[in-house]
Amino acid sequence: MNWSPHQYFRHRFFKWLNKRIPAANEHHLNLNSIFILPTGFGWSFILLSLCLFLLGTNYQNNLMLLLSYLCLSIMLLTLFYTHQNFARLALKALPVKPFHADKEGQLHLRIVSHENGSTTPCFGELQCAWLDSEHAYKSGAKLIRKENKARLSSFRVALGEEKSSALEEGKFASQDKNKGPLQSFSIPIHMPKRGRFGLGRLTISCDFPLGLYKCWTHIDFSQQVTVYATAQEGPVTVDKVAAGNVATSTMQNKNATSNEDFYALYDYEVGQPLNRVSWKHVAKNGNWVSKSFTSLSPNSHVLSYSDSLDTEVAISALTHAVIHWTQSDRTFGLRFKTINILPNQGAKHMHECLEALACFDKSMEIPFGASSNTVSITTSKKQRTSRAAK
Repeated sequence: MNWSPHQYFRHRFFKWLNKRIPAANEHHLNLNSIFILPTGFGWSFILLSLCLFLLGTNYQNNLMLLLSYLCLSIMLLTLFYTHQNFARLALKALPVKPFHADKEGQLHLRIVSHENGSTTPCFGELQCAWLDSEHAYKSGAKLIRKENKARLSSFRVALGEEKSSALEEGKFASQDKNKGPLQSFSIPIHMPKRGRFGLGRLTISCDFPLGLYKCWTHIDFSQQVTVYATAQEGPVTVDKVAAGNVATSTMQNKNATSNEDFYALYDYEVGQPLNRVSWKHVAKNGNWVSKSFTSLSPNSHVLSYSDSLDTEVAISALTHAVIHWTQSDRTFGLRFKTINILPNQGAKHMHECLEALACFDKSMEIPFGASSNTVSITTSKKQRTSRAAK
């Protein structure tokens, strides 16, 4: 493999990172995962201390020598305190919800209790930035990076905000009954194209308390995100399907949503239409069940697009049609080249179609990073998250 020196050293660097800081859904910072060096202000402080020492020695000024010793003592104490503060940080990533390529996604990180048992939280301000992936050269992200260079700058997260101000932000957090509210924050994600991506490594740094030293880490939360295609209206072909052709598949599907004869009751699953919920059973015993019917409506349709036209235009048009038909609560299927999904309806069916379109003719990629914005620690009520699966 013909690599330039820059690519070779980057490959070795990421290989070393993967061994030193393995990918995990939850990271508890320790000696192996933390790096620390003086900041620009810290190097200036060291230089000032040395100048004071030289002046005190030359002029035999004890006060100046004492001041230089005091500055060096501050540097030494700050070194340990900065490292200990950052080593108390423990982060857990929540699953990333799918989003469209022309919109913004969110990576939710939760600050959890550290495995060392320390009850003292991490203080200061976190600086977060996406670290370029070693696969950027293989996936063609190098060209995209040049066009979106402004999106790679860092953004900040303020730690230790009051609960009242956090609630005003309306963000997301959870609560530990034993140790009080757990702080959480969201990192925006921008993906320029459809597909399934790995988020790569996130660089998190902190220079608390005096800004003399900077602690940082490069952590990989082992998260994947599905980026749907951009929805754009186009001439989609709608083929009508006879109910008898798909009645068998409907009988095996608990999400059947026909308006014909009642068949049976099944446990409710997330994504099913609410108009199929048996509200009498919910009110009577609190059990959520959904009604199933014996056959599809005779007005079932299949959405398709001409194979001879541009693939990306077809996928964008089909994405728009899938969303529109789901919002209209209509039964539809999807057929495009190797994609063949039987007619159905509901949110779960919509996500299945959108994911199939997004991942069509795409392999797993790791992008160069994400957008930069200002985010803050927030505290709010617990929210439910669900991911669509095939």
